[in-house]
Amino acid sequence: MGLLVLDGLITRDVELAGRSTTELLGQGDIIRPWDDEASLDPLPGSVSWAVLEPARVAVLDRRFAAVAGRWPTMLDTLIGRTVRRSRSLSVQRAIAQVPRVDARVLVLLWLLADRWGRVSPQGVRVPLALTHETIGKLVGARRPSVTTALGVLTRRGLVERTDTGWLLHGDPQEALPELL
Repeated sequence: MGLLVLDGLITRDVELAGRSTTELLGQGDIIRPWDDEASLDPLPGSVSWAVLEPARVAVLDRRFAAVAGRWPTMLDTLIGRTVRRSRSLSVQRAIAQVPRVDARVLVLLWLLADRWGRVSPQGVRVPLALTHETIGKLVGARRPSVTTALGVLTRRGLVERTDTGWLLHGDPQEALPELL
């Protein structure tokens, strides 16, 4: 069936026509890396995987499938996770269509905060140590543009880099309309 990510952070990079995009995967995602070999046929491209934070996965093999069939709610949960991943990719595609890079980055960070963030007195902590290059691949921008965008967002008091990731300030409902 696949691999269930138990913890950690994994990226899946797709390169096509000299451009690449990244998908960020973590706890609860179901992956099938062995299916990537034919995913771009007949186009000249490549798919690669990287582990950003040590990850553990559970193998969902035929034996698991036979046992899981006894619990329909378990299968429902697994299917829900694959649908969540599909919807997340659709949102990521929509983010890449936003004209301003600073808006793309802010939308992405709030999206990541919804999944991985923790509310603190200082703001919402997103404990993902993502590089500017990785953020660029997630939003469809080049690294220098992301660096500039993060500078703008930092000066506006919306984003702050921390030792463990990012700290988001304010309310996205108020900040985003100005950028969009």
